[in-house]
Amino acid sequence: MKGECIVNYIVYSGELDIRKGGPAGYIANLQKGLNNIQEDKIRIISKKNLGNVISGKSRFDFLRSIIGKSDFMVEMLSMKKFVHNRDSSIANELNLIEFTENDVVHVHSVLDYLILKKYNIRANVILTPHTPESISEELVEAAKFKFRNTRLTLEKYKRKIKLIEEMAFEECDHFIFPSKESMEIFSTFIEGFNKKMENKNIYFNLTSCDKLTYNLNKNEFKEQFNITEDKFIISYVGRHNRIKGYDLFVEMAKKVYEIDENIIFIVGGTGEIESDSSNIIDIGWTNDPGSIINTSDIFVLPNRNTYFDLILLEVLSIGTPVVASNTGGNKTVNSMTNGVALFENGNVEELVSIVLELKCKKDVLIQMKEDNLNCYQNNFTLNHFASRYNDILSKINEFN
Repeated sequence: MKGECIVNYIVYSGELDIRKGGPAGYIANLQKGLNNIQEDKIRIISKKNLGNVISGKSRFDFLRSIIGKSDFMVEMLSMKKFVHNRDSSIANELNLIEFTENDVVHVHSVLDYLILKKYNIRANVILTPHTPESISEELVEAAKFKFRNTRLTLEKYKRKIKLIEEMAFEECDHFIFPSKESMEIFSTFIEGFNKKMENKNIYFNLTSCDKLTYNLNKNEFKEQFNITEDKFIISYVGRHNRIKGYDLFVEMAKKVYEIDENIIFIVGGTGEIESDSSNIIDIGWTNDPGSIINTSDIFVLPNRNTYFDLILLEVLSIGTPVVASNTGGNKTVNSMTNGVALFENGNVEELVSIVLELKCKKDVLIQMKEDNLNCYQNNFTLNHFASRYNDILSKINEFN
């Protein structure tokens, strides 16, 4: 087996999208970085971008309302999509490859690890998980949202996904995480996580991203949304749900309004939590988060749990000062720049106190912005990302 040509693969059953978080954005950013440094020895297998596909939306909405009444039907369809037929988008490509035991295959989901088992791929497997909660919880909540029925239990589906997750963490020998702090969350939902990791080969590579762009400058953005020059702007971009801490953000906005009506809050994203505070301008889903972030005086990242949030890195690339919860990858970035202030996870009073204090310290905000720009340039560019990744693969290939 020694002397055989080693091939490195990244296998992802979804579609790459450099603007998304999770595997789709991670791999897309890595791919661009690898192209930048002219590294062509890594083959990425993913779903091809088919452009805009017209779907019978109104018909599907009608069917969804009927199917969503049945746990059995939702479980059956979810298992078919996310487990049994997960490989359908990459099956042709996988069937054409003769994998060897010396090859290195990197997956970014425990469900994609199951694909490797389905195809009996015996290679050196790297797992990089991306969820700040068990994927079983994430998929169940997604199904409830999709089928518009919060009363669904989906217990069988949840148990099956959980078994796959536990198996992947047990069987994979190599793991890549962004940082040591980003690993903390997994001990809350992977049984015996810390013990399991004692016998694994663990590598760290700070997740990175392309510099975030924006369509509107500050004056144009303020004019479009009728924001006067004297307003102090605090922003949030992301899903409006509990794990992202959006309820904490809304609570903060309400408390701040009682103290300082000159502060307004701009948010982008969607989710089940309403933006029910009179000082919040909710733009909804946007393909231009950069314009929000660039116009802001402070960006708030209030996650209850986090892995290594892509949006934080995008904010660094623009320089906007950040106030983030003291959890996961937020702690890593805080140790690298003075431009990210931390508040105790879930402590709205402390969050309010920090943003009010920073509003009065314009010189501090200017320095925070400079620190964030330097931190991004020195650590989080795509070239840094790709070069570190290459170094890790070289170390893993030495095992062969």
